[in-house]
Amino acid sequence: RRARARLGERTLLGREEEGEGPPGSPRGGARKPPFTPVLPPQVSKSVAPPVAPSPVPPHPGLAKRVKKSKQPPPVTKDLGRWKPADDLLLINAVLQTNDLTSVHLGVKFSCRFNLREIQERWYALLYDPVISKLACQAMRQLHPEAIAAIQSKVLFSKAEEQLLTKVGSSSQPTLDTFQDLLHKHPDVFYPARTAKALQLHWQLLKQYYLLDDQT
Repeated sequence: RRARARLGERTLLGREEEGEGPPGSPRGGARKPPFTPVLPPQVSKSVAPPVAPSPVPPHPGLAKRVKKSKQPPPVTKDLGRWKPADDLLLINAVLQTNDLTSVHLGVKFSCRFNLREIQERWYALLYDPVISKLACQAMRQLHPEAIAAIQSKVLFSKAEEQLLTKVGSSSQPTLDTFQDLLHKHPDVFYPARTAKALQLHWQLLKQYYLLDDQT
């Protein structure tokens, strides 16, 4: 009897290890899947979807800091007197004469700037990146007609005046005379110069007895 009982236990253990399970279980070792309850349609529709959490409003102190950071730097508050036309006129005049004193005496700006203000503005355009960038952006927005009017007011350089003083005071030059000067010396005269502009400046030199045959 003991031998039969041991034999029965071994047989039962062997079936469990092979996955057959105890007597009365399905054959082939397949176990029943875990129970997953299925809700009826009415219940599944009534379940509301999860609600996203509402955003936390920013701290009022942080909002004030952000607003303060958007304010323009203090350097841009002092740009009202110098117009884009003034900057363009200043740049062209300095390139022609290389003399800020001559620019101060000979150029008519929109405001009456003194020599120190002209010097400070010129150095700011050269060395201050903020002012230089803002000024360049404003000058690019000028109308082509405004640019042409500014270029017509550019001071004459010493080299240009030397060529004009060689025209005799008694020669009665015409527009063709000054047009020939423009064609012969394109590297000397400012690109926006016209024969009429040369004639007017020559007449001014003659009026003040600055021609070669008048000295």
